[in-house]
Amino acid sequence: MLKNYFGLVLPIACLGAALLPGLALAQSAPTGGLEEIIVTAQKRAENLQQTPIAITAITGESLQELNRDDIASIAASTPALAYSEAGGESQIYIRGVGSNLFSVGADPSIATNVDGVYLGRSNMGLSQFLDVERIEVLRGPQGTLYGRNATGGAINLYSSQPTDTFEGYGTLIVGNQGRREMNGAFSGPINDRWAFRVAVRSMQDDGFTRDLDPAGGDKIDDNDLQALRGILRYRGDSLTASIIAEYSQFDSGNTSIKPISDGMGLAQSAGAVVPASFHETRNNTPSFLEWQTGGITTTLNWDLSDSISLTAIGAYREWDSDFLFNTDGTEIEVTRTTQIYTSSQYSTELRLNGEHGWGKWIAGAYYLDEDKFGALGLVRAGFTNSGARPPVILPATVAAPRSFIIPADNQGEALAVFGQVDYSLGEQWTVTGGLRFSEEKKEDSNYFVTLIPDTELLGLYSPRPLPPRPVALGPLNRIADRSWRAWTPKISVQWQPVDDQLYYLSYSKGFKSGGYNSFQPSNPAYDPEFIKSYELGAKTEWLDNRLRLNGSLFFYDYTDLQVSAFLNSLTFTTNAAEATVQGVEIELLARPIPNLDLSAALGYLDATYDRFITPYGTCTAANAALDPRCVGTTTSRPRLIDASGNNLNNAPEFKGSLSARYSIPLAHGGSVSLFGQLAHQGEVFFNPDNSAAASQSSYTLLDARIGYESASGAVTLALFGKNLGGEEYFHNIVQFTSTSDTVLDVFNVGHALGYPAPGRQWGVEFRYRFGN
Repeated sequence: MLKNYFGLVLPIACLGAALLPGLALAQSAPTGGLEEIIVTAQKRAENLQQTPIAITAITGESLQELNRDDIASIAASTPALAYSEAGGESQIYIRGVGSNLFSVGADPSIATNVDGVYLGRSNMGLSQFLDVERIEVLRGPQGTLYGRNATGGAINLYSSQPTDTFEGYGTLIVGNQGRREMNGAFSGPINDRWAFRVAVRSMQDDGFTRDLDPAGGDKIDDNDLQALRGILRYRGDSLTASIIAEYSQFDSGNTSIKPISDGMGLAQSAGAVVPASFHETRNNTPSFLEWQTGGITTTLNWDLSDSISLTAIGAYREWDSDFLFNTDGTEIEVTRTTQIYTSSQYSTELRLNGEHGWGKWIAGAYYLDEDKFGALGLVRAGFTNSGARPPVILPATVAAPRSFIIPADNQGEALAVFGQVDYSLGEQWTVTGGLRFSEEKKEDSNYFVTLIPDTELLGLYSPRPLPPRPVALGPLNRIADRSWRAWTPKISVQWQPVDDQLYYLSYSKGFKSGGYNSFQPSNPAYDPEFIKSYELGAKTEWLDNRLRLNGSLFFYDYTDLQVSAFLNSLTFTTNAAEATVQGVEIELLARPIPNLDLSAALGYLDATYDRFITPYGTCTAANAALDPRCVGTTTSRPRLIDASGNNLNNAPEFKGSLSARYSIPLAHGGSVSLFGQLAHQGEVFFNPDNSAAASQSSYTLLDARIGYESASGAVTLALFGKNLGGEEYFHNIVQFTSTSDTVLDVFNVGHALGYPAPGRQWGVEFRYRFGN
């Protein structure tokens, strides 16, 4: 199959190439060397090639050109970055480090920062992009300068800023699946000191999945997004200040989920019909997903002297979401999941930066106050567990209670102080030392309410209004608080024998906050997890800056992993694992001839558990003879497996991308550009058991684009396509015991269901630019 893809893309690649989104190809001076890329990964502006961190930089123009509009669209072609989604939650992994914890008291393992502000929920900034200047993906622990929850790395997103001259653009996109989008921005000066920028986006489509059941909504896997951002900037002699206000809202029929043929689905036993097409479903639930997010960010940059500057960032952010989901993904009424989630956060960061003849330094302090509320409801039909074929639904007055709601409150505070020094040891050598102290506190409150009869909830759209809290606390009710402290250092040595070659060796430590599984009241608090990282890297340029070759070797000692097991329709989270992560990454960017850009990014990853004993199913007297681990069981108990040596979740052994972009000048002064890209991902697993039912085999995606640009650059017309090979794959797979036939699922491991990724997409884009 891979050979067939190369046969399709090579004719395009021979004519031209694309820029790999992860490498941010130059957008100007097509006949010269590669463009310099400026990043702020170390919280100061510097050349990417002079920054001793493994960084993937993505320009806003490349995002627009390739129609990449959310985190999922860049993950496929960015080695080391993997993306999944479940229950409206983004799950982001870098080098095999990530989290699938699902709770208001849990945190991600990858820090998301938008315009310098840490976001407690990744969806706040990565669900849909709006007028982006650049994205930086920092690979590896960033415990010193970023701190909390940057265990696996950080994703920094920067909005396009106001300009000193009037300029802007407007874009219209139409495509298959009913895609229609309008977006644009307008920017310019107000006077000598003040400037502004306004950006808007409206995007709708009909979804990439067809619902065959009229009982469900008329759309699923669809999008309806409205987004607005305004920026006001002041620039004085020594002070620059900005205010960013933004708001986005999103509506859809939620995401589809597809039962996997593991022979254990209750709906299948009851006669559910399997759709003929991968992108068809029989969703009997009027499912939906709605969210709104917004906030205000203020930033001050003050030059205190020629060598010292002060930066202050203060921000407020909100998130509010509500969804109803067909948990079993069929036309049979088995189970529905409903959830509400709200979050509000205040944060402040102060930094002093200094630059002197002997080197550079940074010192700072950080504070975050986060208040979250959520409620998880599971609505289940009263199926008999008698073993009857097909299973039947009992009257609500007879069926055992099966439906519940778990409301939960979680408040968190984070305080940190940090510093880092780069000290020059001469013309070629630099040493870096940094240290951060973090203190975290969380308070968690929740309760479990069983709902009877079930039939009263079969039409439930959200768990509002919520049932009252029980007067007396019991094993299924909790009010608790915990705090944690951590020191996270960094040490690095850099050698630069010539201007265009940098080699570095670094040690760093990452820290992820402890927390609570808020949707499991009997689950006690779990502790932080840590990574000790050792990395050897090189950043080099050759052939008069026509070839850029970067690479890194890394080794992680990963301890106290926060891991979850799914038992009796709920998750149980604990610190129960240790792992080793090691690998190599290579990024290449070349301009062998004028107007031709070639790029490649390859990653090899070995991420496995060293020690991990975890529940996977249940041992009972009935199945005791079927598994040696269950021998002697007379009552129900967890079925323990040894996952030592198994792969971490969402950690493909191989991930790579090849791309090419060629620009053809026209006689009248315009140009035609041709683009082709292949992105390949190896097999991934979605549970510690590495079971076949919860794994996705390797796949390869082909994207292409042909575009025309006028001589002035004002008009662009393009035809683009994504996943042109029509690959059918899941971006996540889960196992739900609530959808299992208890007779067939003898160990109660859960029925496997997958979240389909989009299939073949194409569209036409028209863009008009004005001003500079």
